Amino acid sequence: MSTSSKPTAEHPFTDGRPPHLPCGPGDICEDVLLPGDPDRVALLAARLDDVRDFGRRREFAVISGTYKGHPLTICSTGIGGSSTEIALMELSLLGAKRVVRTGGMSSLVAEIPTGAFLCVEKATGYSSLAKLYSGDENATAYADRDLYLALLNTNLGDDTRIVSGMVGSTDSYYYGQDRTQKPSSGTAPKISYLKDLQERGAVGVDMECQTVLSVAPSLGLKAACLLGVHGNRATNDWLVDYEPTQRKLLDIAGIALARSKDNH
Repeated sequence: MSTSSKPTAEHPFTDGRPPHLPCGPGDICEDVLLPGDPDRVALLAARLDDVRDFGRRREFAVISGTYKGHPLTICSTGIGGSSTEIALMELSLLGAKRVVRTGGMSSLVAEIPTGAFLCVEKATGYSSLAKLYSGDENATAYADRDLYLALLNTNLGDDTRIVSGMVGSTDSYYYGQDRTQKPSSGTAPKISYLKDLQERGAVGVDMECQTVLSVAPSLGLKAACLLGVHGNRATNDWLVDYEPTQRKLLDIAGIALARSKDNH
């Protein structure tokens, strides 16, 4: 990889600044939260101290600050595996060491209702990025064990429910999640993707976890995923106001990262 300050097609960084994330050397903390929606970065900024806002480029919004005294970066990934891989690669080159996806999912079982939280032990699914990095599109990717346990065992002192399980990831929001907008013709197979994920043992479905847990280790990043349940496909319930869930994702992950760092 070229170390020149001049960008090349192979390494399109300019003076250490990446082509996608709106930040540069020294801007990224070792611990990073990865929400999908860039608007959630602004939502969570008010809960940090000493915030530096680096702005937004495409789907990538980035801030750094401290959460209860612990240095923390929040970087949105956009929707799906392709933009998530870009964020992970550029964050790793800017000094990130540990990443936690903090996003939403749909539960596949009635026992995990909207408003609950899933600490992802492992991820399966149909992610094309997971296949690219692992060679197997059905590969199971695992969370870093220490991060996973730190998230699972975080206690906010209230009735917050954190459960553990496997999530299934898909590149498709509609057809690949059995929503009503399905192809009416063509060669697309007429199968239930959610049923297939359930048969593999998944209790929820999202669009990024399999990518995060497959790509991050190859970049030297420790990774875990914490998901708020925005919808339940078993009961057809939908969480209209998800902002309290997003704020709790920050609280859980921020506390877990700080405590697990202190323990090492």
